[in-house]
Amino acid sequence: MLYLAKSCRAALVCLLLAAAVFAQSAAKVSVKVALVDRDLNVKPVPKQVLLVQKLGADGAPDASAPAQELTTSFDGAATLALAPGSYQLSARKPVEFDGKSYQWATKFQIAEGQDASVELSNDNATVTVLTVAPAAATGRRRVTEEAELFKQLRDGVVTVEGELGHGTGFIVDERGLILTNQHVVSNSKELRVQFDRTHKVRAVLVAEDRDRDVAVLWANLAPCASCKTLKIAEVKADEPAVIEGERVFAIGSPLSQEKILTSGIVSKVERRAIISDVNINPGNSGGPLFNSLGEVIGLTTFGENAGFGPGVSGIVRIEEAAQLLAKAKESAQAKDLPSADLMPTVPEDAFPLDAIKTRLDVKKFEQKPYKAELGDYDVMMLTPVYKFYLSEKDRLEAVREREKRNKGAGAQGTMDKYRNLRNWAEYAGELKPVVQILAIPEMKMTGKSLLLGAVLMAGAGMMTPPDMKFKADFYEMSLVCDGAVVTPIQRGKSELVVPMQSYYKIKNRFTYAGIYTFPVDPFEPGKCKQLALNVFSEENPTVPAKKILTPQMVQRVWMDFDEYRQRKKTAQPQQTAETTKP
Repeated sequence: MLYLAKSCRAALVCLLLAAAVFAQSAAKVSVKVALVDRDLNVKPVPKQVLLVQKLGADGAPDASAPAQELTTSFDGAATLALAPGSYQLSARKPVEFDGKSYQWATKFQIAEGQDASVELSNDNATVTVLTVAPAAATGRRRVTEEAELFKQLRDGVVTVEGELGHGTGFIVDERGLILTNQHVVSNSKELRVQFDRTHKVRAVLVAEDRDRDVAVLWANLAPCASCKTLKIAEVKADEPAVIEGERVFAIGSPLSQEKILTSGIVSKVERRAIISDVNINPGNSGGPLFNSLGEVIGLTTFGENAGFGPGVSGIVRIEEAAQLLAKAKESAQAKDLPSADLMPTVPEDAFPLDAIKTRLDVKKFEQKPYKAELGDYDVMMLTPVYKFYLSEKDRLEAVREREKRNKGAGAQGTMDKYRNLRNWAEYAGELKPVVQILAIPEMKMTGKSLLLGAVLMAGAGMMTPPDMKFKADFYEMSLVCDGAVVTPIQRGKSELVVPMQSYYKIKNRFTYAGIYTFPVDPFEPGKCKQLALNVFSEENPTVPAKKILTPQMVQRVWMDFDEYRQRKKTAQPQQTAETTKP
């Protein structure tokens, strides 16, 4: 026992002496990994695992000395202490960047008592151009890390429907609390949250902060079995939630799309906002921005563009929502869970292009059956056929005039009246098999304008452009089938700005037009003995202006969908047969 104790003490002394010698002779090695993109921007490589291998006298790796590992921080830097000697620095896995793969095997020397630095960059890397092999040959596709994270995180992202437009939100609490931008839900009587193409529920506003442009909604997650709560990045002293140069990505529902992925680089981290080149568009507002670890670091909120180039995107930092979210969680505890009843959604199929051509290939297209006057409003029934006619009216009439002039001529007409009718319109959200009802407030001359016009006419014999104002301000509308309200697919308002120029000044008049989306079913002749439309104004939100839709209007709307119904009926047996195959 005495011998063992003495041996242990001797061994301990040897170890301490060795450590002291190493401490005196070891050098600090600073490593930096960064790549330069096509635009000569330096991009640090964060969280990269590096291997340091000691080399023997022959310059080959020393098998008796195990490799050391170190990981770069968010700025692409790392440090370690090494004894004097020769070493080789390499990456555990190649770095894929800008369509190329970068790998290193960089040798460096450590002299006694001297610190050293090693840089891994484009210049000292072995570079391989990445190519994607056909799926039939390899059965694989090369995807980015954010694409892999997208698959894991997209079920935590939802589409938010307010009455002034739609945006994006994300689930931050297992009870169904959802963060979004306040401007997405502002001035909306009813809010809805859509989980996927077929599941949508009503949501309630729990808390909002107009100055920070943040709002918290509450929705029932019962209809969404795949929904998940997203992780919010924590702010730590030793590791910030995001750094400049870090690759980030967003998930949102811009324009007419649902849950798509965009990615970019953080350009600047401000106290309340993050500036990035990640692409955001109307509809992205309120969606999550993720750091390279898949943690939410902000809400995609605004874009800045000088009129040329892609511009930059502004993201409200997630810290700005912390106080409001805490308030919302406390408030939700004292309230009942919102309804899980499903709301109608836009059909997934598209309206056939041939149906538009068939309906418009007539000598004279009649607009009258689509229009009506209702109190202080002009009302239009916008089917896909009529929407296309309104957008291409001038072109259609120009082609018709050419055909009259050139009747009997040998030359073939060179103008295509359907040049803007393409299959891609389906993906731009233009050809959905729905009916949109548009209610536009009418205008009238102001009393001052009438008086001024009369004075000028009497005194100077001249007229002045009249000053107009809107007769009413749209509040909401309802479609009623035999006394039962038809639930709209979407409730919407669109700001209407009309410039007015009178003799003495120029001004803009502002109001809202209403545009609600409905299924075509209520327009089936005979389904409703009476189909009526009610339009409510802000001046009188309880007493509507009423209009019973004429049989001619109902019939015209229904006829526009004849070919769509026939194709759907023809395709139905095929779909059923396919689903019943073993």
